[in-house]
Amino acid sequence: MRQFEISVANKIGCLATVTDVLAQSRVNIKAIATDTKESGGVIKIVTDDEEVTRDALKDAGLEFREHEIVLVHLLDKPGEIAKVARAMSNLNINIESVFLMDRDQGTAHVAFKVDDLIKAKELLK
Repeated sequence: MRQFEISVANKIGCLATVTDVLAQSRVNIKAIATDTKESGGVIKIVTDDEEVTRDALKDAGLEFREHEIVLVHLLDKPGEIAKVARAMSNLNINIESVFLMDRDQGTAHVAFKVDDLIKAKELLK
């Protein structure tokens, strides 16, 4: 599973532009988050079709980076994300972003972007 980080200006309409590009390519967004700074912003997304997402963003001339992320299935109750975060911290794994992907019948599906994918995958197996 991959997370796309699209660099945008911090101005009105950027989110609309990016999501329009994906909609026109019939890509479904599974998770989305934004962050802004004075110098610009970033739109972080996880989609249902990474190849089409990549092509659509390239064709639109949008600047982006992509990263592999780790999906974790947790009990949907207080403290479960904290346990994973603490375990990663104890192994010196930096969590760079996190997405709540969905919740279903007592289970939460959470995706983590980390600085050490190998260690995180080993921890989470």
